[in-house]
Amino acid sequence: MRKLFIAAVLALFSLVTAHAGAINTKCPVSGKDSKRDVEVPFSFCCEKCKAKFDKAPADYLEVAAAAEDGKCPLSGKAVDKDVTSKVSIGVCCEKCETKLTENPKAYLGKVEAK
Repeated sequence: MRKLFIAAVLALFSLVTAHAGAINTKCPVSGKDSKRDVEVPFSFCCEKCKAKFDKAPADYLEVAAAAEDGKCPLSGKAVDKDVTSKVSIGVCCEKCETKLTENPKAYLGKVEAK
């Protein structure tokens, strides 16, 4: 019985963390209420920068939008392609999802975190 309870708690925790949702409620492209989530990838130079970003990604979106391609958004050093993270950003429609996916840097600075 105890094993079943622990398994249920772990399953529930994994569902909650897997579907934590977007960091915003308004679409950064149109300004409308967001209805779907887009996973935006980020690369870093090291695990230290990734951990700092993962703690509060919304605090670094403007910096990431201005970062040079191939450079860590926190340190400015060359990225290690194996050190990545994803942030879920809410958009209102498929058209805005396409725009965000094609050019995320153009919209990262417009994301208003919850």
